[in-house]
Amino acid sequence: MPVFVPSEIFQDNSLPPLRIGDVISLVPVFITERDPRAPGAFTAPVTVRPRWGHAPQPHPYNDATLLWHFEVLGDGWTAYWSHDRPVSGRIHLTGRLIPDFVRAVAGHPGVMTGKIRRLQLVEEQFRATDAGPRPITGTAQLRDLGPSPDRYWPNWRRIYTNDDPVQETGVLVDLDLDAVPDDVTDFEAGAVTVTGTDVWVMDRANPLLLHVDTSHSPPQVVEYLLPLSIEPPPDKWSRRVHADRDGCWITSPEEIVRCARLGPTELSVHRVTTEGGDYTIDYEGRLFVCTYPHHSVHDHPQYGFVHIDPDQYPVRELIDGDLIPVLDDSITAIVQSHRRRADRVETADGTKWIADATLTAELPEGTVHTIDLDPRTPGQVQWIREDPSQDPAFMDLPPESAPHPRENPQAGRILRARRR
Repeated sequence: MPVFVPSEIFQDNSLPPLRIGDVISLVPVFITERDPRAPGAFTAPVTVRPRWGHAPQPHPYNDATLLWHFEVLGDGWTAYWSHDRPVSGRIHLTGRLIPDFVRAVAGHPGVMTGKIRRLQLVEEQFRATDAGPRPITGTAQLRDLGPSPDRYWPNWRRIYTNDDPVQETGVLVDLDLDAVPDDVTDFEAGAVTVTGTDVWVMDRANPLLLHVDTSHSPPQVVEYLLPLSIEPPPDKWSRRVHADRDGCWITSPEEIVRCARLGPTELSVHRVTTEGGDYTIDYEGRLFVCTYPHHSVHDHPQYGFVHIDPDQYPVRELIDGDLIPVLDDSITAIVQSHRRRADRVETADGTKWIADATLTAELPEGTVHTIDLDPRTPGQVQWIREDPSQDPAFMDLPPESAPHPRENPQAGRILRARRR
C-alpha cells in the first residue's frame, strides 16, 4: 500500500525515522488527486461512510467552500476523507494516502500498521512566483533510498528559494499491511487505586477491571468483565478508579459506577448516576466530583469551537446517589489538594503504583517491580439494574403520560437524568 509522507510530517516529528523492514503505525488521510501521476496516487473502489454528527468545516484555502468529513473503507485499509458535498456508499476515488499529524497507536481505530518494504525520495520541479516556488504538475521523480537512510536525512529544515528548480517534497513509502503479527495485548492498564493489599486496575479503554491481591506471593489476580461501554482509546485513561475497603468506584465524565465485593471472585456492579465530571477525588472515604472552575473553549464535532461556562458548583460530593454541591471553601481546598493522576498512586509506605499499559510498583528505595497480571481468575459480575419507569416521580401520571424508555448509546436505558 503506497503512502506519501510529505516533508511537513518529518518536520513535525509525527513519524519516527523510516527504515526498510520497520513496522510503523499512522493515521491515514485520503487526499483526492486530480493528477493520477502524483506519487502514490491510485484509483480504488471504496465505501464512503459519513462521520455522523460532525459538522462541515470551511475549506482551508477557500472560506466559501465547506468540507464534510467521512471515513473511506478500502481493501484492508480505512482512512479519513473530506469532500465538498455529502456522499455515501460505494464509489471509485482517485487520490493518495498521507499520514495525519497525530500520534498513532497500533490497534486503535483509524490506525494503519504495516511493514516498510520500500522507500523512495520524491523530487519535483518548481517554478518561481511572486509568492515563492510552486510545484510543476507532472514533474515528480522517484529515487530509491537505501535500507537505513541517515537519521538526519532528509534535511527538511532547509528553506527553498526560487533559485532551486528541483526540490525534495516527500518520501513514498510502500507498506505491507499483511506482514504485521496479530496484536495479542488483551489488557492495557490505564488507571490504578490501592487500599491495603487490594490493588484495582482499570483498562485504558475496555470495560475490564482487575483486582490484584498483594497479600499473596505471587499476587492473585481476578479479572472482571464489566457491563460498561468500550471507550475510544485515549493516550492515558478513559476512567478513574477509587478504592475503599468494600470495593471501588469507577468514574468518568458520563457516569459513576459502584463495584462492591460480594466474595473473593464476585462483584456487584451498579451505575449510581449518569452524571460525572472532569475528574474525581477520593478523600477520607468520600467521593468528590469536580469540574474545571473557569471558562473554556471546546472543539465540538457538531458545532465547532464553542464556549463552555464554568459549573456553578465546581465541587460536588456523592451522597446516597446524589451529587451535593460543596459550599465550604475550606473543604474544597482540602479536597483539591488531594487531586492525583488516574494512572498513579502512592501508598502510605511510599510505594508508587503506576498503570502505563503494564502495572509497576516502585518501592521507596527506588526498586521497580513489574506486576505479572497473568494468570487471571475469571470473576463473576452481578449487574444491578434499575427500572426508571418505576421512579416514584412517575407513579401519579396517567398511563398515557408515562415516559417510554429511550435508548442512550452511552448509558443504555437512562437510569437517572442529569442534574444541573
